[in-house]
Amino acid sequence: MSAMISTARRRNLALLALCCAPVTVWTLSVNDPMAYVRWDGLPPGQQWYLAAKLAGLLAFCLFWAQCVIALARHVPRLSTWLASDLRWHRNLGIVTALLLLAHVVLFVVAASLRTGHVAWDLLLPDFTHGYYRSSVALGAAAFWLVCLTIFAGWRTMRGGRRWKLIHLLWPIVFGLVFWHAFAIGTESRYGAMRYVVLGLVVVVCLMGALRAWRAVRSRT
Repeated sequence: MSAMISTARRRNLALLALCCAPVTVWTLSVNDPMAYVRWDGLPPGQQWYLAAKLAGLLAFCLFWAQCVIALARHVPRLSTWLASDLRWHRNLGIVTALLLLAHVVLFVVAASLRTGHVAWDLLLPDFTHGYYRSSVALGAAAFWLVCLTIFAGWRTMRGGRRWKLIHLLWPIVFGLVFWHAFAIGTESRYGAMRYVVLGLVVVVCLMGALRAWRAVRSRT
């Protein structure tokens, strides 16, 4: 029991430290978040844009943690240090999904206030209107795939084994989220956070390669 508590505490502290990076970078970028609340001379929806950025950064980091822990379960040495049960995996997935949903909703609200009409069209992937809109479309596609994988995970836990393959689409979703963040994200592609994001992606790629190598080795 004490070992399980120690592992859970270590895992929670690691998640807290991971979340400190995007919060710190966002705070330094915004400079004084409360000034955006008090100042009335901002462009329409600017406060919502800032909140959407923070939610997106946190969602990306927690999504990364979800991916790493899922991969670590199949590597003996890593599974001991990053041990997690199904309940913890589910709870972390729920928090990550809520942050992704907050990012999408806040961005749509900000765009609606900026343009003066409800920007429902941003929820539909559209790659025909230039670089920025295509980058937004990547995020929209990732969001709908996240919804699909969450539903597939729920069905898998309820005994629907056929849904497991759909739930395993998460590498594609992670790639889309990274591309979206690195293409138009303000904080995620500049300064220290740029190297943090790249480092997180490298870790996932290395662990994925190790997982694939072990799977091939076990079959041969």
